[in-house]
Amino acid sequence: MRSIQSQTRAAFSAAFLSALVGTGCSTPSGPVPSAGTPEGSPRRGGTVQLASFADIRTIDPANIADGLVPGINELIFAGIVDFDREGNVVPDLAERFEVSESGTDYRFTLRQGVRFHDGTELRAEDVKRSVERSLHLTSPNSQASLYDRLQGIDEFSKGKADHLRGVTVDSDYVVSFHLREPDASFLTTLAMQSLRPVCKSAGDRYSDQWHPCGAGPFKLNPGDWDPGRSVRLTRHDQYFRPGLPLVDAVQWTFHMNMSTQHLKFRAGELDLLEDLQQGDILGFLKDPRWQPYGTYKPDTQIGGESMNVEVPPFDNVEVRRAVACAIDREHLSLVKPTNMSANGRPFPPKFPGVDVIAGQHYDYDAALAHMARAGFPYDPKTGKGGYPEVIPYIVYRQGLHEYTSQVLAQELAKIGLRIEVQILNYPAYLAVTHRRKGAGISPQGWQQEYPDPSNFLDPLYHSRAIAEEDSNNSSFYTNPTVDKLLDEARRELVPAKRRQLYADAERVIINDAPWAFTFSYRWYEVRQPALKGYKAHPIWIADVRSAWLDRPGAASTAMQRVFGPSALASLTGAFR
Repeated sequence: MRSIQSQTRAAFSAAFLSALVGTGCSTPSGPVPSAGTPEGSPRRGGTVQLASFADIRTIDPANIADGLVPGINELIFAGIVDFDREGNVVPDLAERFEVSESGTDYRFTLRQGVRFHDGTELRAEDVKRSVERSLHLTSPNSQASLYDRLQGIDEFSKGKADHLRGVTVDSDYVVSFHLREPDASFLTTLAMQSLRPVCKSAGDRYSDQWHPCGAGPFKLNPGDWDPGRSVRLTRHDQYFRPGLPLVDAVQWTFHMNMSTQHLKFRAGELDLLEDLQQGDILGFLKDPRWQPYGTYKPDTQIGGESMNVEVPPFDNVEVRRAVACAIDREHLSLVKPTNMSANGRPFPPKFPGVDVIAGQHYDYDAALAHMARAGFPYDPKTGKGGYPEVIPYIVYRQGLHEYTSQVLAQELAKIGLRIEVQILNYPAYLAVTHRRKGAGISPQGWQQEYPDPSNFLDPLYHSRAIAEEDSNNSSFYTNPTVDKLLDEARRELVPAKRRQLYADAERVIINDAPWAFTFSYRWYEVRQPALKGYKAHPIWIADVRSAWLDRPGAASTAMQRVFGPSALASLTGAFR
């Protein structure tokens, strides 16, 4: 009997190795099968493996410096309120909340027994301390302006007061926020991460030497963040939601290029994949084996050409209008049709809280007419006229705009505007394009931070968002009418009136054309069948708070990929 088993093992090993060698020339692999546990019977344990071509510099709600950080913060730091899977604001650390009729006072009753990662209980004083830490003048909080309607924020943020009177501790488990005037977006911005409670070890003021500690479902143990390489989060066993999280840990590997991520995902070494090249997306979309495990997220990002209104020739509104009319957005979206869609508005399609109005659109004759009114008439038959100087166009290396810039150059040349593409590294691109009078025209985009119209209009078109360096308002556009409409909309608590105010502001912006809006962008992600209980979140990336792993045995996984489950069963039967 032993001899037969030995022969079987030898034959199996030879076939297994041969099949592995042959996979390099075969068709792309299908999903690694899960263990087959029913969805209603989740298993505990395992580590979710994730990767990104990006990296992180900080893990701290008071300093969200990188695009990948919110996904990590979401697992470490729980909020007073948060977004559910439909994008609605719901209580989280708070058990409930009440809002005064005036819309200026918000009272939150906290859950009792919530434990931070260090074992201490969350109290209302921790909420106040964390808010003051995040909004203090020594904090690098890039989102501090979202809370500019808290009472006493001016004197506190300027160091004229030791505490913020707009946040009060009413009892051990009740904390209130007081605004100087109504702010319809306040609850939405509170669901973001800047003001999330942190452990007492964080202190009263921001420090980049602090070890991250919150009340979320996962904790960061000492030594588990290897800067520039990886970070590993471990289950917080005292998490306030019973039974969650289900997995033992979540691990990110950084600086992994998209091709390597794709290969590792196909090999079953990654559980979720979002950093995808167009060809890879098409491969997953066309493969019926993968179709049940891939999904498009909602459009939450817009792109366009930001035109600096202080730099010639874009200080002339007619030139800006000409650019907005000259771009065929359908042509542009063909650069990456798996992710891009034509869009002539400052909002993604179907964005909540805004009316559907006419946006910018391609109109070649109108573009020529605008150029003529600007004083730069162009004759397309002779190629004479137009703006006499070549216009620098700044993009960054390995970005989407290296490719869209070629289309843009052709479109603008047809109306007498000649651009010269200049490729910089990403930090240099940011410095030049967000500096006063630094660039006449540049490609820009905006990713939703919270689902409210103010998130797309206030940072990009309100004069308050202008700064000499690192200006969110990269077009340096200012219009008192737009400022007034945006301020009124933020105060307005009646939804219908608020929608009208945003529609009025949007029409002015579309006509003034500080941006030529060009496309919306949606992300595609694909998961392994073993990652169950997972659903793409409308705000947060890689939200695995409720996910669980149903992996087969490590040894059988590779075998199933080669032979298939039925063949593997017959082979392994000889070993029993």
